[in-house]
Amino acid sequence: MLRCGIGGRRVLLPALRACGVAGARALSSRQAALLETQVMEQMRTIQDGLGLGDIASLGRVKDLRVTSETGEVKCKLETPTPALKDLAEQWRNEAKQKVGALEWVKSMEFEITAPRPRNARAARFSALANVSDIIAVSSCKGGVGKSTVSVSLAFSLAKRGARVGILDADIYGPSLPTMVSPKDLTIRQSRKMKNFVEPLEYEGVKCMSFGFVNQKAAPGAGGVGAAVMRGPMVSKIVDQLILGTEWGELDYLVVDMPPGTGDIQISLSQQMAISAAVVVTTPQRLSFVDVEKGIAMFDDLKVKTVAVVENMSYFDCSHGHRHYPFGPGHTEELVKKYNMKNVFKLPISENISASGDCGRPFVLSGLSPDQEMTYDALAGTVAKELVVLKHEARLAPELLYDKKRGIVLRLYTMTAAKEALVHPADLRARCRCAQCIDEFTGEQILDPASIADDIHPTAVQRKGNYAFAVTWSDGHTSSLYTYDHLTKIIDEESAASSPATEAVASAAAPQTQEDPLVNHHKHDGHHHHHH
Repeated sequence: MLRCGIGGRRVLLPALRACGVAGARALSSRQAALLETQVMEQMRTIQDGLGLGDIASLGRVKDLRVTSETGEVKCKLETPTPALKDLAEQWRNEAKQKVGALEWVKSMEFEITAPRPRNARAARFSALANVSDIIAVSSCKGGVGKSTVSVSLAFSLAKRGARVGILDADIYGPSLPTMVSPKDLTIRQSRKMKNFVEPLEYEGVKCMSFGFVNQKAAPGAGGVGAAVMRGPMVSKIVDQLILGTEWGELDYLVVDMPPGTGDIQISLSQQMAISAAVVVTTPQRLSFVDVEKGIAMFDDLKVKTVAVVENMSYFDCSHGHRHYPFGPGHTEELVKKYNMKNVFKLPISENISASGDCGRPFVLSGLSPDQEMTYDALAGTVAKELVVLKHEARLAPELLYDKKRGIVLRLYTMTAAKEALVHPADLRARCRCAQCIDEFTGEQILDPASIADDIHPTAVQRKGNYAFAVTWSDGHTSSLYTYDHLTKIIDEESAASSPATEAVASAAAPQTQEDPLVNHHKHDGHHHHHH
């Protein structure tokens, strides 16, 4: 992992071993390498503040340069996201102390940078290719202030220095047009991407809503907007809003989801591989049931709910007392049942609803500093959770099909990789969909002997954050292999095969056709494939 610091420059130049100037230069470059190592040793003692490790091992220290003659140290500290500059500031302060403690260091310069946004899960040319993270803000029923929370979260992330977009995905009651009022309301065709439109912009945040596209749909417009549309049509329009908008480079896209936990929400989540969810609720008893439904829906889609916002939870009266009109809320239950540590309580406030209607997000108004702080804390928490989730997602298994080798399954840890090779027919036999396994008894309906020897995948696609969908040459299209299922197969296969077959990712040489692994794949009790 030290590559980030020292790599890129060959340290010893054997040709310069001659005497004189060349010799001195070789010496100084060797010395610089030693000093760089000392600096990196110091960096290794600085924790990243997110519990993931030290900043050197995580590759957050970039472009380290040491000038041994002048005792000058320069490098970049790369924050995982512009929204967490405060973390990098802490690293910088610690680095100044720790690197400054080396006696030869005379001057230091640590520049804080942020990476360019990339979406690991989107196709290269899709509208979301340069959107790092997609945050769904959801609630089970309308009227809990979900849109206010979405807008406030988006603008709070932007205030922290991130590039942010907000998508109002509620077709039946688009609320973004009343909450932000961009000067220019014209939706224009994108100049860069054919058949795409450019989002509107307000105070540096990119905005898109059905209410901007179809003026009739906006509340109070009196038109026949979307209220009469059927589900499939709505899904189509939402797809167009998400996938047909040229979002450009964004650190975060906040999606104000339509209220509920039905088909529309599920298809939305699958369409754009949501990174994390924020669930909005109010303190009434009934709302807690909703939160559970919301968390359960995202759990099924393998999307982590990173925060719960309890809106309208209290108000402060003119005598300085705090009242909880709907009861004390459900923070304790959330912690106990879901280990949900991030619960944010927001008050009932005139300022908030007034600014919600006048087209300027209240977190920009300066009128309610307390709530701005709460939203800033929410934004910081969401940003941190996303970095941790991304770190974990890098370890998700991979499923590839190689004509010569068969199905290649890989599992990564921070330091190594396991690889298992499975005959396509064996993977097909392990399909757990309703057509292959009886839902009630769990018994296999599919007769493994009926699987053709030359069966192979015709398409392999990653589904959201939790599974691979495989389409087979026998026309079977409903195979879903979850990460847990694949991890289990890899563990079984690598236990069954000899230890020599465990390849480390970087060292895995392309193997020849006579692959030892393919010949001794495990026959789940059936001996019908012989090569």
